[in-house]
Amino acid sequence: MRGLYIHIPFCKSICTYCDFTKRVPKNKEMIKEYLIHLKEELLSYDKYFETVKTIYIGGGTPTLLDNDDLTYLFEMLKDFKKIEEFSIEINPETLTLDKVKILKKYGVNRCSIGVESFDPKILKILGRKHNNEDVYNAVKMLKDNGINNINIDLIFGVPGSDLSSIKNDLNEFYKLDINHLSYYSLILEENTILYHKYMHNEFNVIDNEIEAKMYEFIIDDLEKNGFKQYEISNFSKNNTESIHNKLYWNKKEYIGIGLGASGYLENMRYTNQTVLNEYYKSPIKTKEFLTKSDDFKEEMILNLRTLKGISIDYIKNKYDKDIINDFNDVKKYINDGFLKVDEGYLHLTKKGLLIANDIFLIFI
Repeated sequence: MRGLYIHIPFCKSICTYCDFTKRVPKNKEMIKEYLIHLKEELLSYDKYFETVKTIYIGGGTPTLLDNDDLTYLFEMLKDFKKIEEFSIEINPETLTLDKVKILKKYGVNRCSIGVESFDPKILKILGRKHNNEDVYNAVKMLKDNGINNINIDLIFGVPGSDLSSIKNDLNEFYKLDINHLSYYSLILEENTILYHKYMHNEFNVIDNEIEAKMYEFIIDDLEKNGFKQYEISNFSKNNTESIHNKLYWNKKEYIGIGLGASGYLENMRYTNQTVLNEYYKSPIKTKEFLTKSDDFKEEMILNLRTLKGISIDYIKNKYDKDIINDFNDVKKYINDGFLKVDEGYLHLTKKGLLIANDIFLIFI
């Protein structure tokens, strides 16, 4: 089983926090040219098509494409017959009823809406262009057309936010009556507008203790409302965990196509070019074949992101490593309540989720 990730790098404007590969298109021809090259790259992986079970179209803003370009994109995917989950990312202000009907026609069965916050002040800080009405309308259009597997992305720890911001966001989320939430902590990435402002002392970051309290509140409140946390930033109910994202966390293979996309095939990780002209000449920028040591480190960190954790016996059999006894600090973290062994799996506790990155360092 493999996944397919497709990157659409185009956005109407650039959000202040985003460091994904993105472009504001100069004209419609720029988008059309990109899609032609995207199709060429896709066909270069045709020997893997039979094994692809999930498709995820991300960005950028895939729903920035007009009806014709969106149709062209889906037409290049129509030969994938065994897809269990077909996802697309949506910016709510770019979704129309015609686009929803195109999604439905071509078998999209999961949508992820970039909301980030329901607070207009926070949206302005993040450079988002939608309003809450756009979100409500997007969810309604999707549901009215039979697409009910919907995720909302939210961000906490944004400068100027506090615990009341979190409570408001969650209350608005519950009103939408959907089954999945991805709630991320803001990370100040170097190549972003927000990082530039921070370096020029235009705002102060949220204190670590306050951010930890926000995260704890999010976990507890979602649990009270019937949501199960299954990964550091992901919560679901009614069996709506993201199949595609679980491929990443379980270190399964996936094809990545498009500007700046990455993939993992036959023990090789590759990353695509981030400059359009270079991508058009030859999509792949770097390739790295993983050693057994690389493999182990990735598997530990990716699996520990999930609440289920990592099988102790699996690691012993595959890598001949005893993860409880062979690594300094594992027992200490267990004794201090940050890690726990449950039914043969080592996993983070709720307390451990707050310092996950420190725990990951054990295995690097």
